[in-house]
Amino acid sequence: MKRLVIILLLITSSWSYAKDSLAVTDGFHLKPEFGGRKIAATASVGGLLVTSLLWSWDSWWRDAGGGFHFISEGWFSGPVRGIDKVGHFYTSYFYFHLFRNIMLWGGYERATADWWAFGGAAFFALSVEVGDGITPQYGFDYKDLVFNLGGIGYAYLQTRIPVLKNFNFKWSFIPEGGYKFPVRFTDDYDAHTYWLACDVNNLLPSSLEPYWPDFLQVALGVGVDDKWSKREFVIGFDINISSIFRTENEDWLLLEKTVNMFHFPAPAVKFTEQKSPRYYLFHRN
Repeated sequence: MKRLVIILLLITSSWSYAKDSLAVTDGFHLKPEFGGRKIAATASVGGLLVTSLLWSWDSWWRDAGGGFHFISEGWFSGPVRGIDKVGHFYTSYFYFHLFRNIMLWGGYERATADWWAFGGAAFFALSVEVGDGITPQYGFDYKDLVFNLGGIGYAYLQTRIPVLKNFNFKWSFIPEGGYKFPVRFTDDYDAHTYWLACDVNNLLPSSLEPYWPDFLQVALGVGVDDKWSKREFVIGFDINISSIFRTENEDWLLLEKTVNMFHFPAPAVKFTEQKSPRYYLFHRN
């Protein structure tokens, strides 16, 4: 009888532990009640979408009007050598993770957060292409949308396949002449660098892991130079913010996860078409 009671207690405690562990997703706790935090999260995602669309209208669509039309600039052979396509990928990747983290911060279940992230990122991507389609100097380009969906797809796979969390996309935007407001990202593609950062420490065998700093990642970057006329590739280091500022405070955790999707200046080597390699102690653009 005692043995049966002990077994039942172990099963109950194991079930309770499993239930509790499922209530935590990426450091955010499930909050069953519908309170101010969930309202704030929902409003934040909606507000970010509206703000992003208003910014897009101000940047690109002021002259919108006339018939809907298509355009095809190729995959990587367009006037900006495909860096815009990489930008579409990253933008949707960024919005998916941002919206998902906000909804998890608000206390929503993982499935709900996933749907909001997918729906919000896809809605914005499609809205941008439709806006381009009714603007004379642009046009609807299905290739842009393909890259947007690719960014959403990879971001979603990261939430389901743990090893992919070691390979994260980041972005840096540092104009040569300094920042000007309002910012027009598409006016200065030379200032963009898109990165794939690898968490080396997390991939090393346990015997080697102590010799590589947790915060130091290796990153591969891609950009353009000389008024978009030359492609450039960069290899360098990246800082994993999440490994430096570990926190259980969900407000700081949301900020940390957001900031960690950006790349900050670090040592790097740049390879540009028709130029010798350039070495940087702190690579900017």
